[in-house]
Amino acid sequence: MRGKPLYPFLVTAFLGILLMIALSFVGNVQQAEIAQEGEEGENGEAEEQEFDDPIELGEHVYEQNCLSCHGGDLEGGSGPALNDGSYDQEAILTAIEEGPGSMPGGLVSGEEAEAVAEYILNENE
Repeated sequence: MRGKPLYPFLVTAFLGILLMIALSFVGNVQQAEIAQEGEEGENGEAEEQEFDDPIELGEHVYEQNCLSCHGGDLEGGSGPALNDGSYDQEAILTAIEEGPGSMPGGLVSGEEAEAVAEYILNENE
């Protein structure tokens, strides 16, 4: 008679563990669906923003990749301030491509890197 009261607790624990595992799988599937929806437009195709002005493109890329370290007004944070006007376009492009210090290199390249450099220089005018 001593062991019988233990069965309801074991069954409850077992069902709880199964429920946690099932909900984990459901959460993973939903997370993947949400991530996919963020990359696609309403019609299921990937959205690509068009920018007429390279400075607008530079601002968009800066906000996506640089703002967290260099700040919203280029005032710096964990990265150096970019609003003091001491950088020319070549220095900015080199820093973006090579990543000096703790900055990872190659976050953006090509046209986007040039647009970011133009945006930074435009903000310093």
